[in-house]
Amino acid sequence: MEIGHEAFGLDFCTQQLIPFIQQIADRYLEIPYDINRKSHGNFVTTADRSIEKDLINGLRRMIPEAGFIAEESGEDTKKEYNWIIDPIDGTTNFIYGLSYTVSVALSHRKIDNVILGVVYSPKDRVLYYGCKGQGSYVAERNKRRRLQVRPFPADEGLAIFGMPYDRKKTDRIFELARKYYAISSDLKRIGPSSLDICRVAAGTAKVYFELDLKVWDIMAGILILTEAGGTYRIEGDLYIFGSGEVMKL
Repeated sequence: MEIGHEAFGLDFCTQQLIPFIQQIADRYLEIPYDINRKSHGNFVTTADRSIEKDLINGLRRMIPEAGFIAEESGEDTKKEYNWIIDPIDGTTNFIYGLSYTVSVALSHRKIDNVILGVVYSPKDRVLYYGCKGQGSYVAERNKRRRLQVRPFPADEGLAIFGMPYDRKKTDRIFELARKYYAISSDLKRIGPSSLDICRVAAGTAKVYFELDLKVWDIMAGILILTEAGGTYRIEGDLYIFGSGEVMKL
């Protein structure tokens, strides 16, 4: 029997999904791990693989008919529902003691039709989440507020960007950085990508841009952003997240 996507709304998110994700993510805050290098500046740890395995096992019990797209273990997609998982978004941050996230999205029928998204930063104990048609929220310090992108003056606000793994594209990202620096108060490289999208959704940042992002980097964040009134644009390998005004630039 097919389950309607309405069953996977805010109640499901806050009562089942979020506590499960937080329990797994928090478990790995203090557990030792090994590091393997994929390429220059691109790492994977045993924690990435362990978190992903635990998430898949638990999410499969929640929605047995759902498939998966996961950064470390690949794709096993299904027709109706698919979980999109980044077990540690910002592995380099994780290794060096900076903020990272566990990012989980659920899509219905089409991969880009995301119906819920959760982005959790265990180190900071900050949680972003959203459900399609029901808004997006941030929870921290025992408080919750609904997210809304913020209008900024033409030459103010924070611009956030990310560095590409492909170092041949370094000059290109810096050219884009100069463009957005001209319409901002300051330019920051913070990361990870899911958290940077949420910073735009929360009104903390004006725009976030990066090259060569993957579905597990962005799908949860995109749902959170669009539910907060934001938007995004994909131009080949370039991804831009902001308000409607920023998209006109």
